[in-house]
Amino acid sequence: MLQTGLAKLRRTALPLTMAAVILAGTCVALSPTTASAASSASHVLASGAPTNGVWPGVGKICEKGPGGSSSVRGVGPKTIHIAVFNDADSTIMPGLEVEFVQQAKAFAAWCNASGGINGRHIVIDDRDAALFNAAQVTEQSCQSDFMAVGGGMALDQAAVPVREKCGLGQITGYTVSDASDAATLQVNPSGINTKSVSAGWFGALAKKYPAAVKKASMGGEDNASILEPETKYEFAAEAQGWKVVDFQEPSISVTVWAPYVEEAQSKGAQALWPADTDNPAPYFQAMSTAGYKPAFVALGVQFYNSMTTKAVAANSGLPPVYVETGWWPLELASQNPSTEQLVQTMHTYAKGDAIDFDDEEGAEAWLLWAKSASACGAQLTVSCVLSHAAAEKNWSAGGIQAPVAQLSMSNQNPQPSPCFALLKAGPDKFTYDKAVTQPTQSIWNCNPKNVVQMTPQQLAQLASL
Repeated sequence: MLQTGLAKLRRTALPLTMAAVILAGTCVALSPTTASAASSASHVLASGAPTNGVWPGVGKICEKGPGGSSSVRGVGPKTIHIAVFNDADSTIMPGLEVEFVQQAKAFAAWCNASGGINGRHIVIDDRDAALFNAAQVTEQSCQSDFMAVGGGMALDQAAVPVREKCGLGQITGYTVSDASDAATLQVNPSGINTKSVSAGWFGALAKKYPAAVKKASMGGEDNASILEPETKYEFAAEAQGWKVVDFQEPSISVTVWAPYVEEAQSKGAQALWPADTDNPAPYFQAMSTAGYKPAFVALGVQFYNSMTTKAVAANSGLPPVYVETGWWPLELASQNPSTEQLVQTMHTYAKGDAIDFDDEEGAEAWLLWAKSASACGAQLTVSCVLSHAAAEKNWSAGGIQAPVAQLSMSNQNPQPSPCFALLKAGPDKFTYDKAVTQPTQSIWNCNPKNVVQMTPQQLAQLASL
């Protein structure tokens, strides 16, 4: 996928919505409603959650079994302890990544209802770094957890040596820093590596707005874990026709965006990839106050939530606002059985929790882990799980994420998916923009040229951040 770890300092969750689909035109409207997805699968009960351990497009991944004694850390006769990293107790951004824990608990409940992993039930250990304690919570996990699955920490660089030293294997929800992207004992379901970036939406927008992208403003908050991926995006954008005239590095705790908006405006930027990675409302308000209307605004997938559509509704004079994604739109869950099952599982086992793309991001990791762990049988080890995970071809978590041709260990030059889609944010809804996306496979644009390789000079610059 795109650089999934990019600056996940974000947001409240997108309320679960289902959509009316306009198939005849170039767009698919993603309109909020309160209706839940209807399933055509005969094995789905009225509650919405299947009970046979089978996940569409992935297979039978949870079932009864003998369990058995084990000398492996975190593995008991009838249990497997799994860490889920997050930053929910952050005082700067309360609730950051809480969706990872919610989704993990729901998946574990679904899987355990079918017998768990070969008879061992999954036990979720909430490892909350509160943004600045990544190393400390990783140390805690090293004492009692089998692996870490489906989580992430925004400032993850400090956790890497701790995790590697204690042999804590990981199948990630997301990674942020280059150190985490390329760490050992890890498989990233999105195939991220440190020497390339998948960012085809910059090229798609360059085709739509060829003049505007010649004066672009980009940026990232001033922390190495964030600036590394954001600088890669700057390189990728320029490789696909953008000219960056303004690259901003605001403080990680900035709340007043007027000076940054005014800077972009003063430099004549017409294509905007804001340095903001949280709630867009203050940024959009600053744009409206300044009377700043570039040709368009492009946002990372972390902005695929209700805060963005509400911010667009509150600032009627904004230019077109696009959000890139490598996950199947939740509003179209009924068109993808794997996404639909995720929605049903959350409805059944996480009632009241909102659902957003973080749940998809977590689910892709959990599905990969469960499939791999089940294949290991009773002799469950970290090396066995990671070996099976790294061997997966055409991985898409059954369609939840854009497909990755071949997974591999994170330190063995994995290749990201080139696929993306662009959504257009409007007042209270998102719209799939088929005309700008120019899909080549299902809803995705999967042109191999969407993956940009970093030059030696660029890699040297990244290393100096």
